[in-house]
Amino acid sequence: MSKFICLQAGHESRTSGSTGAPGEREANIRIRNRLSELLIEKGFMVQLVDADPTNKEIDKDFDLFLSLHCDADYPNDNGSGFADYPEPSTDFSTFESQRICKIVNEVYFPETKINYLNRSNKNTRFYYMWSRLSAKTPCVLIEMGQIQDPHDSVLLGNTELIAGALSKSISRALKPVEPEPDPVTPPTIPPTIPPVGNCENCEEVKKMIEDLEKRIVKLEEDVSRHEKVLQQNPPLLVEIQTTHIDNGDKMVNKYPIQQPD
Repeated sequence: MSKFICLQAGHESRTSGSTGAPGEREANIRIRNRLSELLIEKGFMVQLVDADPTNKEIDKDFDLFLSLHCDADYPNDNGSGFADYPEPSTDFSTFESQRICKIVNEVYFPETKINYLNRSNKNTRFYYMWSRLSAKTPCVLIEMGQIQDPHDSVLLGNTELIAGALSKSISRALKPVEPEPDPVTPPTIPPTIPPVGNCENCEEVKKMIEDLEKRIVKLEEDVSRHEKVLQQNPPLLVEIQTTHIDNGDKMVNKYPIQQPD
């Protein structure tokens, strides 16, 4: 069965309040949409939501809820990002959330060359969406990089690079189950006939073979002896002559027969 993933583009559809850093919302949406396409190509089921999804959109157990964000620029740090999970005491799926988060950090940042720096804080650990999701849904929020940083902004502008790295991270974490091939019946192997030396009635079989070999030798000797006798004493033959007329011609036939002793 395909894994079901919910992708949220942070700050999408908001025009006031928490609208994100300049340029962040557009980057989140652009990357989220391309990531969705890559995951679907790999066999995942994907649900897309904005910053404020309806209850109907999220009233199910997902195999992963991933919220995509970009940080603002932190001065003098050459850019950075990190993935985080809900406060363990509030997350019924914390072990899975932490496992997936760890893989995302290990795969995404080396792939994109964006520096990893853990800036876990109350906004990520107590993100407002965590309380709205089912208890069985693992949750991860990722700050993909700093949208205004000179280094990160160039990389975040490369949609294929960022979405590809995220897709690779998720694939490694969830590993979709491939359909099992039809069972193949192995060919029947004929039973192996054990050699005579290993049979249960070994002595009996050996004796039978020896007796047959003796009989064959005796027969060969008898044949040889009779051939010699015939060579030394050829049989006496007499001819019987018959005469008959065939189309007016007289025909004579002679038949050799062995004279009795």
